[in-house]
Amino acid sequence: MSALVVLLVGLVAGICVRRRSHPPPAAAAVVNTWLLDIALPALVLHTVHLVDFPDHLALVVAAPYLLFAISCALYLFAGRLLRLPRQTVTALIAATAVANTSFVGFPMVTAFYGADDVAIAVLVDQLGSFLLVNTVVLVTVTVVAGAALPRVELARRVLTSPALLALVGALLLRPVTFPSWLDEALVSLGATLTPLALFSIGMQLEVPAARRYWRELVLGLGVKLVVAPALVVGCYALAGGLGNHGVTIALFETAMPPMVAGALIATRHDLATPLPSLLVGVGVPLSLLTLPLWALLLGS
Repeated sequence: MSALVVLLVGLVAGICVRRRSHPPPAAAAVVNTWLLDIALPALVLHTVHLVDFPDHLALVVAAPYLLFAISCALYLFAGRLLRLPRQTVTALIAATAVANTSFVGFPMVTAFYGADDVAIAVLVDQLGSFLLVNTVVLVTVTVVAGAALPRVELARRVLTSPALLALVGALLLRPVTFPSWLDEALVSLGATLTPLALFSIGMQLEVPAARRYWRELVLGLGVKLVVAPALVVGCYALAGGLGNHGVTIALFETAMPPMVAGALIATRHDLATPLPSLLVGVGVPLSLLTLPLWALLLGS
């Protein structure tokens, strides 16, 4: 319950600051720099250093990739059916074809399954969602926006990402016992991830614009919160992949709300702005209603 309270307080605080103080657009970017370059790497380094790799690791890591493939297929079909602009379809893919498996996923896994299972969520995020956002999503958005990155630059951005470096460092240092002061510092830094992430989302939320994008919002959130996760679970059920606890955590992660990092990439390239931030800002509080249902379904 405390994790849910932290989420709501962070989101409401960001909305209040936006309405009362009117912070400059760069304010959210500064907060996001802390999140992506300091808080997330600290959490990854602390958690993965101690993680016990789950059984059926391939099935655990495959869940976000299957979610991405299914979501893209749904959006391409819907885009043709509804005659949506290419930039709108790309914005939907960037924000919702990858789940928010870190900023929202970690506290939600803690709330519904316990802190010990965050390590599995970190594997899903770092080996799945993180790589998807920083490769396929980044390339797709830049191509559609007309600003494709050279291959060398794309590789440099991926390989030098602080979160990825933290992941590699955590795996290499598993035989080494961290001193208590370092563990405590990493925990404290990582604890800032959730409230500041939701605070950043709240600061970027333009509620009046929801009227203009109501059709795209219904499509994006319907696919992200209900349809795509259901199809992923269905695929795992047909393949006989249900029943393992690690797989359950991975499937629960696919039901998380839209991805903050993907929305930021789409917004940075001005794709259907402010649709990406709307998808995140509306999707996060709405997921507080859908995630308990997914936890019950997966538990059964």
